[in-house]
Amino acid sequence: MKSHLIRASLFLALFTAPLLAASTGHPGSVPVLLGLDSVRKDLGLSKSQCARLDAIRTSFKNDARLVTERTPSSPVEKKAANATVAKLVEKYNTEALDVLTPAQQKRLTQIEHQMLGGLMLFQADYQKQLALTPAQISTVGKIQSDLEAFASRITASFENGEVGLQERLDTLRKYRIEQSKKALRVLTPSQRESFENMQGNQFKAA
Repeated sequence: MKSHLIRASLFLALFTAPLLAASTGHPGSVPVLLGLDSVRKDLGLSKSQCARLDAIRTSFKNDARLVTERTPSSPVEKKAANATVAKLVEKYNTEALDVLTPAQQKRLTQIEHQMLGGLMLFQADYQKQLALTPAQISTVGKIQSDLEAFASRITASFENGEVGLQERLDTLRKYRIEQSKKALRVLTPSQRESFENMQGNQFKAA
């Protein structure tokens, strides 16, 4: 899989993560992530699993396109569009996860963990596993809000023609890395060790 496709999928997984913290516990679009050859190889997916996931990913993209093709013209319409996409992500994430074995689901979480780093702390289940204090959760929530606000501003600049697509992606990626590091600094040394142990074996996104 070419690097630019990997970056595109990471972008989708990242910038839906703060807004679409699905009850499945997987931030972003699972069908899109499972479309990466490197992820499929790591998980050891069979041909039949890949075929089923291809069909799910196609359906997800088609349904999402019906929403995203109509550019919302007001904050209310944007909010409604985001809610619709969130429901689609939830629906198709569940379908994609059902294709995987329990062991593959566990490994997928580890891969997401390595890709998103400290942004995984936005997930309530991770906060619980690491026993974050109320003060830590509040701080992480502020970091999440800052990321969402920044993403909204740069997206508005893109929609107004003030920045190009690549600049938008590069700017968001840089800010994501900064916020990820900031979130990790919230952890105590023992929490940081536990967090790193959750990542499993190194994933090779090549």
